[in-house]
Amino acid sequence: MSTVRYILDNWGTLGPQVETHLEIVAIAMAIAVAVGLGLGIGSARSARVAAASLAVTSTLLTVPSFALFGLLSIWVGLEDPPVIIGLVLYALLPVVRGTLTGIRAVDPAVIEAARGMGMGGAQRLLRVELPLAVPVILGGIRQATVMVVAIATVGAVVGANDLGQPIFSALYRSTATTPRILAGVIPVAAIGLLADGVLSLVQRRLARGRVAVGAT
Repeated sequence: MSTVRYILDNWGTLGPQVETHLEIVAIAMAIAVAVGLGLGIGSARSARVAAASLAVTSTLLTVPSFALFGLLSIWVGLEDPPVIIGLVLYALLPVVRGTLTGIRAVDPAVIEAARGMGMGGAQRLLRVELPLAVPVILGGIRQATVMVVAIATVGAVVGANDLGQPIFSALYRSTATTPRILAGVIPVAAIGLLADGVLSLVQRRLARGRVAVGAT
């Protein structure tokens, strides 16, 4: 009960931090999805692009967030920009891999049928391959979103006024208390669970629609 009371009593500070956290995650994921889709499509068309894209994005994911955000802050300044850039880099691998896997999983017979109907490469991609690959692509986006929601808390070390602030400020105090720490942890967990639940629901519905279309 003390944690709930602490959150309510300090909502004037926590509310803007929740908004900033959501904004940072939304911007980062929008950019990551756009870039990741492009790299994923290119990877599905070329083994060399696939090898390079997966190697680079996999390596980026191994870089500690403290180090990456700190390095980026030297180049682009403090607060939100280094956090957004860092989160984009972290989110790329699941999106690229999901796009690559989804497109490669499309039945070749379907693609040949589309080609036989006179569709060009761009038409096949937009009207056949991507729609059929969407459930798998969403799986990658879902994974990336939950990961980014959590990692964004580390952005507080470079000045981002997100939900990492109450966590780090509590840890840096000589009298760190559980309610202070949970004031940041609970909203982050709630955002992650909500995002995962919504994307999971959309993914399942699209997957069922795909199966229904394939059965007709």
